[in-house]
Amino acid sequence: MQYNVAQLLKEPTGAIRRVGVDGDLSVFGGLKAGCRGNVEFVRTHQGLLVRGMVDANVTTTCSRCLNDFASLSPLEVEEEYFPLVDVNTGRRLDLPWDYEGTIIDTTHILDLTELLRQCTLAAQPIKPLCQQDCQGLCQECGVDLNKENCVCSGSAIDPRWSSLAALLDQSET
Repeated sequence: MQYNVAQLLKEPTGAIRRVGVDGDLSVFGGLKAGCRGNVEFVRTHQGLLVRGMVDANVTTTCSRCLNDFASLSPLEVEEEYFPLVDVNTGRRLDLPWDYEGTIIDTTHILDLTELLRQCTLAAQPIKPLCQQDCQGLCQECGVDLNKENCVCSGSAIDPRWSSLAALLDQSET
């Protein structure tokens, strides 16, 4: 998701280019996302403002049943990119004091990959679920309770509580 913005950098402040975003990226720890959408590059007095809406189709793992599933995350992106060199003279430019790490490289290529990766990662839930009522896995045998019923007794008692369970049994008799 790289774009040559040399021509846009030669234009006056306020010039706009609309581009389509379509690509795949690796977000973090095996998390994959396909990004599709439209952004616009707006010429600012120091660089380019990138803004737009992108849909990230993310494949992640359910925190209850551990199955992979796909979810759609709409991302609103807005970030200013600063050039390292002047497009007309080739002179190295000083980065602004509020620079946050988004640059247009020396060949005037603007790379959206890192911006989209960070936005996708920030949009992910802390505890992703494949479905709202996911049953998860049986704690005893590990069966996926969404697909089949467990044959465990379901009354396994933590050994630390066994002496209290014995008192409960005595009181019932």
